[in-house]
Amino acid sequence: MPQAHQLGRYHLLDRIAFGGMAEIFRAKTFDHDGQPHLVAVKRVLAHLVEDQDFLQMLVDEAKISALLHHENIARVYEFAKSGDEYFLAMEYVDGKDVRSLLERGRQGGRPIPPEHVAWVAMETAHALHAAHTQRDGAGRALRIVHRDVSPSNLLCSYHGEVKLCDFGIAKATLTRVQTKTGVIKGKVKYMSPEQAMGRKLDHRSDLFSLGTVMYEMLTLQAPFQAPTEVELIFAVRDARKVPLHDVAPDVPDELMRIVDRAMTRSRSNRYQSGEEMALELRIFLDRHTPGYRRSHFARHMRKVFEEDIERELRLLEAYVIDQADEKQTGVNLIAEALGPDAPVTQFTPMFGGPGTGATQDQTSHYPHLEPVRPSDLHGQPTMMLDRARLGLPPEESGVVTAVPSLPAPASLHDERTRLLAPAQRSIHDEETGEKALPRAAGGAAPSLYELDTGAVRKIDPPDLTVPTDRMPPIDDGQGTGAAESPSDLHAQATMIFMNPLGEGPLPDLGHPGLAAPPGGVPRAAATAGGRDGSGDFAPAPTQPTVRGPGDRGEPDAPPSLTPSAMHSLPFADDLAEEAPAHPAPDEDDEAEISDEDLEPIDGDGR
Repeated sequence: MPQAHQLGRYHLLDRIAFGGMAEIFRAKTFDHDGQPHLVAVKRVLAHLVEDQDFLQMLVDEAKISALLHHENIARVYEFAKSGDEYFLAMEYVDGKDVRSLLERGRQGGRPIPPEHVAWVAMETAHALHAAHTQRDGAGRALRIVHRDVSPSNLLCSYHGEVKLCDFGIAKATLTRVQTKTGVIKGKVKYMSPEQAMGRKLDHRSDLFSLGTVMYEMLTLQAPFQAPTEVELIFAVRDARKVPLHDVAPDVPDELMRIVDRAMTRSRSNRYQSGEEMALELRIFLDRHTPGYRRSHFARHMRKVFEEDIERELRLLEAYVIDQADEKQTGVNLIAEALGPDAPVTQFTPMFGGPGTGATQDQTSHYPHLEPVRPSDLHGQPTMMLDRARLGLPPEESGVVTAVPSLPAPASLHDERTRLLAPAQRSIHDEETGEKALPRAAGGAAPSLYELDTGAVRKIDPPDLTVPTDRMPPIDDGQGTGAAESPSDLHAQATMIFMNPLGEGPLPDLGHPGLAAPPGGVPRAAATAGGRDGSGDFAPAPTQPTVRGPGDRGEPDAPPSLTPSAMHSLPFADDLAEEAPAHPAPDEDDEAEISDEDLEPIDGDGR
């Protein structure tokens, strides 16, 4: 198995990147509780150790990054010296940079989808805005300019996160090494025109560089190309690029406009802040891909680098940490800027924590912690019980006895899953069947509608006996004047009956809705009328009855109604609509009405 190499507080594992100034390793360290943490360690190449200006530039980078606390900026833990080696420890992003994403796209001949490009650019714009607006402890603006926004400095995790890193050549007011006028730093093809001419830069230069990265992600080719570096500098200075719609016509027009504005030669015509650019990209995402979130980009990353993820996990498990020295932690050169409570103060190379004496760890296993017996039984893990080992009867006997307090099997994972027979049948195991209704007095089974919940209630119907000579005839539709009693009442149409006993109320049926109001037919009683404005039934017009003072009179016999005729009767609302409208009398009209014009409404003349 490969052995990890200790450098300061960290154990270097595999090398994940290599450049002209430093090489980057994936490394592991431990906290005071013995928990492992993965970090990225950038070790300065040996031939640059004697370059004091370069070392001071790295110190400035670490100090700038130590002030930046943003979710889209890779955090710096320390810049330290251990022996003759200098290194920078920073947050490890489990994923790939945009450069690797571009290479994978060129291999497959498929540009990165526009929605993913917009997501990466939006998150980077947030990071740039945080750096551009950063202030020191006294509230003074630091005026940080990254100056190297390029695919290799944009890290994309397998969880969809995007982080900006490497402020190595960033310019800020606290930088001790000042760049001379006319000196160009950075990757030429991602520079802004003013940066290519060696002029003074501001935050809008980083936004131009971000636009060039977007251009390449959408087209898989750089916006500025030339046979020589000198000609390339002139092309960047003049912002001469192939129009985006000529190279990738399928890119949405709205995204094209965002890229073109970011790459405008005039700084005043570009986006004036990273926040403004991020807002435009968010609006595009909401219109082009509604509901787009970080999880969408995470799925894309895991799909593109599926094989790499598996290989990196196997490689990480293969390394063994051995012979850690707690005294060789190195000297932190930016400890003052980080403060006494910085996370790096919790890091130690010792497996199991400082002072434990543990010196070996195989990265495939985390530190072993002895389990603590919980006081709450609900905190106990689920265990598989072996009936034979615990002295339980066979499953076929169906007898369940108390489980004795015996130790669990040596390896619970070797036990097979078993089903224990229940002690008794559950009600849910019973078959569904019919149950006889309770019988009332006399042995006759009452109707289902007469049953109350939990008990049988005997209902005595009221006496509704009506003399046959007073019953209204019911036409059966055949002209016979009578209809036989139907055999199935549920199949009959609903019919409305009038009170055959005169004007008095119907007998009390025990229902509040059938109670008769004073002086007339109950409101809920069935008549040939319709609903009034309150939703109740209104009395229907009957045959005219001549009433005079002191003469109650007898009502005319109700007409013979068939069920079909009953359903065709108009509602009261319809009759009201057909009646001629009578305007309300004014004061003059009311004064002309005499007592003789008034008609009494009942037999007593009231």
